[in-house]
Amino acid sequence: MGPVPLSAVAVVVVMAYATVAQLAEALEMRVTAENTAMLQDCLDAAAAEIDHFFEDGVWTEPAPALVVRTNVNRGVEWFKAKDTFNGGVGFEATGVLAAPVSGFERHAAALLPYRIDWGVA
Repeated sequence: MGPVPLSAVAVVVVMAYATVAQLAEALEMRVTAENTAMLQDCLDAAAAEIDHFFEDGVWTEPAPALVVRTNVNRGVEWFKAKDTFNGGVGFEATGVLAAPVSGFERHAAALLPYRIDWGVA
């Protein structure tokens, strides 16, 4: 099977649940013109995972605090992923910190209270 024509692909607009300022605060860094796009990309990637977990359900505004924190926490991992491409990152004083192997699953577990289709919410 060959590539799917672009005209046949649905365009999905991802809206992050957190702000660039919230992600920068979690990363203990300042928002600058140079890093704004990267920070937003990380939040959008995390939001796409959240939306996929909820099967593209729609949140009313504002999103619950747990969803916002999950967006920030996963955004931090996306931002730091480039530093752990070889499986770990570390410093002499701290040792090697291994990259998480579970991907989004740890964050999905935190969001379980909001899964309506499982009768939990």
